[in-house]
Amino acid sequence: MDLYRNMRLFVRVAEDLSFTSAARSLTMSIGVASRLITELEQHLETRLLHRTTRQIALTQAGKRYLGRCRAILASIDEAKAEARAVHLQPVGRLHVHASPAIGRHYLVPAIGQYRQLYPHVHVALSLSDETTDLLEDGYDTAIVAMSALRDSSFIGVNLRETYSVLCAAPGYPRRDTPLETTSDLESHPFVSFAPALTDSVDLALIDADGATVNVTMKPAFCVNTLESAASALELGIGIGALPLHVAVEAISAGRLVRVLPHYRLQPLTLYALFPSRQFLDAKVRTWLDHLKIHFEQAARREESVLAEEPKVATVTALRA
Repeated sequence: MDLYRNMRLFVRVAEDLSFTSAARSLTMSIGVASRLITELEQHLETRLLHRTTRQIALTQAGKRYLGRCRAILASIDEAKAEARAVHLQPVGRLHVHASPAIGRHYLVPAIGQYRQLYPHVHVALSLSDETTDLLEDGYDTAIVAMSALRDSSFIGVNLRETYSVLCAAPGYPRRDTPLETTSDLESHPFVSFAPALTDSVDLALIDADGATVNVTMKPAFCVNTLESAASALELGIGIGALPLHVAVEAISAGRLVRVLPHYRLQPLTLYALFPSRQFLDAKVRTWLDHLKIHFEQAARREESVLAEEPKVATVTALRA
């Protein structure tokens, strides 16, 4: 069996939902096309297509296999192009997935800079907090924040290390309640980034020496987007934990100050994930190189903002 030919035929049939159209485009008879698909299903020991006299539909296994076939065939095509030196310039559409917070604070500026360097690449940025299947959903890269890279069939490029910080408004109203140590936190209302109100939130506060202090907070307000959590904190509703990339703009502008600034929370690594392919498309390769530089520069800017923040004034503002 010519597996490469059968896979290419399957992709064409799945995209056209027509044996007639697929057979015509690959210059073979409808009967041969049908036989080759049956041969492929027998080889895989699973049904890929539901076939009736009136229509064709993909099975669940067929949908998954279609994504894998596209990736494999794309790798083969890219390998041919690389070998023939015809795919050296970044061109075409680059499809990127990320969370809304990462997209706004990092990727929109990065894409603007990238497009100046490579104007023939058109970028589609999809922002969602939902996890995605890169292959099935057709993404070239996904930018994710996680404590450790999970085992997967994808390659992860480490873009930078980051963390969350405790924040509040400079005019936070609970001036009569001390806030000098971690044990003082429980006396203050907590703004939580969560889909629903919960009875408690456990915080692991890490000091400069790496020691961890665990504090349990009772949320006064929960909201399911980071941007809204930041807005609530700026209004003085309470204290909350924000990822550094969400908090740093408001800290720089003076709309937020850090609470217990010698502590950090939730160490995370920002990764760029992409399908494991032997040959990378030029646009993906240049995009990854650009991201590494962009995130390194962003990390330096964020740390400089924190270094310039008046640490003593942070606590004083909450008590005066």
